[in-house]
Amino acid sequence: MGYRSQVVLAIGKELMPHFLGIFAALPAARPLVFKHHDYMNENYDGEETFIVSWDDIKWYESYPDVDAINTFIDKCDGDEIEGLEEPWDHFRFLRLGEDSDDNIEKGYLHSCDICFHRSISY
Repeated sequence: MGYRSQVVLAIGKELMPHFLGIFAALPAARPLVFKHHDYMNENYDGEETFIVSWDDIKWYESYPDVDAINTFIDKCDGDEIEGLEEPWDHFRFLRLGEDSDDNIEKGYLHSCDICFHRSISY
């Protein structure tokens, strides 16, 4: 059991070297991205955008691999990527939790295509 989320992360080619640096610092994070995903595409838009998603995942900050990715996202969202102006334009991160008011949206890459959709089912 546990609290589950749906997560999507898209990285533009400008940020990809920085993203891959996560795995140099924490090799244990590599399987989360490259093995335990539900969807991955290395050329999402035909311009080398890397996208990965997880459905029904425990996206807990207490997990070192999740924490490493969250730290990277926070750096991108806070303009802390050396040599890259406006890094928020080069990534997109969405996390949709189980609770209806638990969602996180960061970055603007493909924000028209990678977005939340809400609807009522009956």
